[in-house]
Amino acid sequence: MKKYLLSLVLLVAGIGCWAQDAEDLKSKVVIIPHIGITCDIPESASNLVMDKMKQVLLKNGIAEVTDRSRYVMTVKSNVTDAEWTETVPPKYAMTVELTFYVGDVLSGLLFSSKMFRRKAVAENEEKAYLQAVKQIKVSDPEFKIMLDKAKARIVESLDARDEPVELDGNGYNINWW
Repeated sequence: MKKYLLSLVLLVAGIGCWAQDAEDLKSKVVIIPHIGITCDIPESASNLVMDKMKQVLLKNGIAEVTDRSRYVMTVKSNVTDAEWTETVPPKYAMTVELTFYVGDVLSGLLFSSKMFRRKAVAENEEKAYLQAVKQIKVSDPEFKIMLDKAKARIVESLDARDEPVELDGNGYNINWW
């Protein structure tokens, strides 16, 4: 009976240590915002989108003051509907889909994504696009869900490797996104 009880205590302690290691590893994951060179976000909106991604990462406690990391948050944009209204004066109406991704630039793995669809109306196409981007709130709970899922999958992928865990991001080429 004593052996059984001792085995059970050691098992519970081991699971507790493993969970602690996973949580420690999760807290060390650094994700940086990045807009790829092939991204179709208009230049007038790219600074705003980048600032939104930085705010999302800072709000969720996983960004640092580095421009190098193996893990990035990036975005892809699609304009799904665009037309001039028949009002006087005419306005430009568009629907923009912004899909945010978290991935590993070294392996090419995507860990999570979330698509936001926003409609906007303005005097011209550029202003309508900016208006749609402004509607995305950094406090949206979907961002937290996406980032928590990404962190968990990153830790799983690191645990599954036989090589030592390396979170230092020196030398990664992030422009393939």
